[in-house]
Amino acid sequence: MINPGNELRRTSGDGALIASAQPEPGEPLLTLEFLGPTVYADGTSVEAGDVIAVRGKDYREQYRRLRVEHPELSNVVYGHAVEANGRVWLQYWLFYFYNDYQLSFGIGTHEGDWEMVEFRMDLDLDRPDVAVYAQHSYGERRHWEEVEKLAGNPDTPVVYVARGSHASYFEPGFHQTEAWHDVADGKSRASSRLKLEILAGEGPSWTRWPGRWGRTVPGDSGSKTSVSNSPTGPGVKQLWSAPDQLHIDALPARTVDMKAAPAPDVRIMRAGGRLRIEYEVTERDPRPHQLVMTVDSKDAVGVPPSTHNIDVDASGHATVTTAIVLDPLKRYSIYTSAVAGDPPIPSESVLTEVEPYAESKLTAGQQALRRVSGAVARLRGDRRRRDA
Repeated sequence: MINPGNELRRTSGDGALIASAQPEPGEPLLTLEFLGPTVYADGTSVEAGDVIAVRGKDYREQYRRLRVEHPELSNVVYGHAVEANGRVWLQYWLFYFYNDYQLSFGIGTHEGDWEMVEFRMDLDLDRPDVAVYAQHSYGERRHWEEVEKLAGNPDTPVVYVARGSHASYFEPGFHQTEAWHDVADGKSRASSRLKLEILAGEGPSWTRWPGRWGRTVPGDSGSKTSVSNSPTGPGVKQLWSAPDQLHIDALPARTVDMKAAPAPDVRIMRAGGRLRIEYEVTERDPRPHQLVMTVDSKDAVGVPPSTHNIDVDASGHATVTTAIVLDPLKRYSIYTSAVAGDPPIPSESVLTEVEPYAESKLTAGQQALRRVSGAVARLRGDRRRRDA
């Protein structure tokens, strides 16, 4: 609720404001503790249609600012244990500020996103025997022995998160869903370790609030053509108290057998402080209509990757100097896919590493800033190692 643009509103009537993260005098302050299953902290009744709305549609910039100004919010996973039919399930819930699926004209883009994976415990062996990963409107299950584990840690399962849509997969690759194609290639790792917060018992009151975490409705994403509502919270979903139902409904273990089109031929460089891309897709059939770039920098502490779309010229080749600013002091990892066809299908991505300018190309001020930035990064790294 720290985001200044967050507002709790009715969707009925005139959409009255209930609480705000930046309240005017006399207005309630919006916090997690303010939410409840039937009444808010100030006694106002809860309606199922209430929403936590983001002010404006600049989701990427609001998310970036939150990650920079509040790094404690990054990579938090909420753990919940529940018993069903004599078996204990461990659930792990993750909240995403927005769904940023940009690989098919923004289909599926919406404010807020709750995703989860769960594991059924074998108490005799003191380990799981089954894993279920949620994937949009369904899930996939596997025996624990068939789940990939983190190298050197046989108790830590690996989850491949789909680019932008956040669905969870057991294997890296190209996955077909009911509405689009997910890319979960595992090429980009989490920037820091996950932080576990336990939701004991039936969970805090905010988990059981029946409203929606975002105000997106199908066809009105604020940008393009969402096919999804903003989600409800964990505690009001059936699988919160009936985790075995997702297991029953889930698809059995699948092996990725789909092949994406080859990555596009691109060249990326710096140009006047911005990102410039040269591309050549003339010979591809069908001809791509768009390039999708994910820009990340491990030197930009706390800054999340950003996704950008570039329309392909009718000729199939061009050089484009984008509005994407590249800091001369930082390294960047840029993944580029081509999107073609109807319905749109993304290709494999190609990685381009962009190095910082050499010391000799920096001004005196930039050289001084590089030394300061390096010292700050080392201090933060030392602190993170101590906290880990």
